[in-house]
Amino acid sequence: MTVAQAPPTDLVNWLGTCLGRGDLAPLSCEDLEEFASHLTEHRYAGGTLVYERDELPSRVYVLRSGMVELTRTIGEREALVQLLHDGSVFGDIPLFLRMGEPTTARALEDCVAYSIDSVALFTLLGKRPMLARRWLVSVAQRMASMQDRVSDLLSGTLDAQVASWLLREAGPEGVAVSQQTLARLLGARRTSVNQSIRRLEAAGLIATGYRRMAVVDADGLAAVISSR
Repeated sequence: MTVAQAPPTDLVNWLGTCLGRGDLAPLSCEDLEEFASHLTEHRYAGGTLVYERDELPSRVYVLRSGMVELTRTIGEREALVQLLHDGSVFGDIPLFLRMGEPTTARALEDCVAYSIDSVALFTLLGKRPMLARRWLVSVAQRMASMQDRVSDLLSGTLDAQVASWLLREAGPEGVAVSQQTLARLLGARRTSVNQSIRRLEAAGLIATGYRRMAVVDADGLAAVISSR
């Protein structure tokens, strides 16, 4: 008889930090271990596709490292819809709705991701209610974040949009993103985004480095947003 190997402890512990706010739906070790046991690891070189728009989804992904961009072609322009980082879950909503992928997912840099196939996921959500509840929290949190981003794009100066994005995305060590990628994300010209970043840096609100920005004065950035 073959005995299934237990998933690595570091993978199980990392999964406990994903899927939205754990305080709203804590998961047991058994929940996490069974979830981890169904995951398959994938490695994507920068610039390669994870899936294409309109593709029928069969797997759900959790990004372990690197960055993935979700894009959609509008007319002759490719719009950057979302930028995914470590811990991001993607591909689940179209799977739940039985629709084609609304965006193309592409590795922006070398990435590692885990995936679970649809049959295993639906089985797990049916037998483990706390995992199902945690997944619901994850979807709700991502929808709330998308609503915040839409609000940024509909109102406010570019300085306010940059400030709002940084407050949401930059962790203690900042966020690794190029000005070109940020410009695509905000639907703005790179030169305009560069000028906005320079103004915020000159005001002592942020610090910049090569492909990285960090928040220096969160209250100051909040003031920029409120004055829009």
